[in-house]
Amino acid sequence: MKKYLVLIVFFMIVLKASSQNFTFTVYGEPQLSWLNADANNVENAGVRMGFNGGLNFDNFFAENYAFSTGISINKIAGKLTYNYDKDFVANDGTYTLDSAGTAEYDLQYIDIPLGLKFKTIEIGYTKFFAHLGLNAQINIKATGTLPDQSNLNISEEVNWYNAGYYVGGGIEYSLGGTTAIVVGLTYKNGFLDVTADENNKATSENVSLRLGILF
Repeated sequence: MKKYLVLIVFFMIVLKASSQNFTFTVYGEPQLSWLNADANNVENAGVRMGFNGGLNFDNFFAENYAFSTGISINKIAGKLTYNYDKDFVANDGTYTLDSAGTAEYDLQYIDIPLGLKFKTIEIGYTKFFAHLGLNAQINIKATGTLPDQSNLNISEEVNWYNAGYYVGGGIEYSLGGTTAIVVGLTYKNGFLDVTADENNKATSENVSLRLGILF
């Protein structure tokens, strides 16, 4: 995966050099994430830390308006309390979570957003921006922690895909030329079921702090 990201960065640098309407941002996002369930016998058990990092590409079709996409590796996490005995299928066997027990999920996705970005004119050295759109996710790793077991491979318990929407904003502080420091906040809400459990639907939510460099 790392070598592909390096190739993508190189491709973006070449594309940037040949186009004045294109910018890209390298960023990292510490985030707070959680899971929500729609069943009465499953409850959100708290917020956990996650991290998202990758590249964002903006293709401007007007001076301050752009189509936005990108790719990132997104690690989200959450905790659910099951008020019934639940079996978890792992790669090395089946484990039973007793009623009122809490399971911790650590999920890793490839994220591909598609949306719009809006910018203000430069005020001093600063531009303000807002962005919104849809987000497609492909699961590449799923681990779980039960009261008496940790780091279980629970890929069978998690759907391999997810999708949702995002909305956020922030500032770009110019360092000279087209290079800028990016700081922003983004809220993401998944609308598909994260888990493969047919008895309930669990969706993901997170709030992230974006820190990046725009080129």
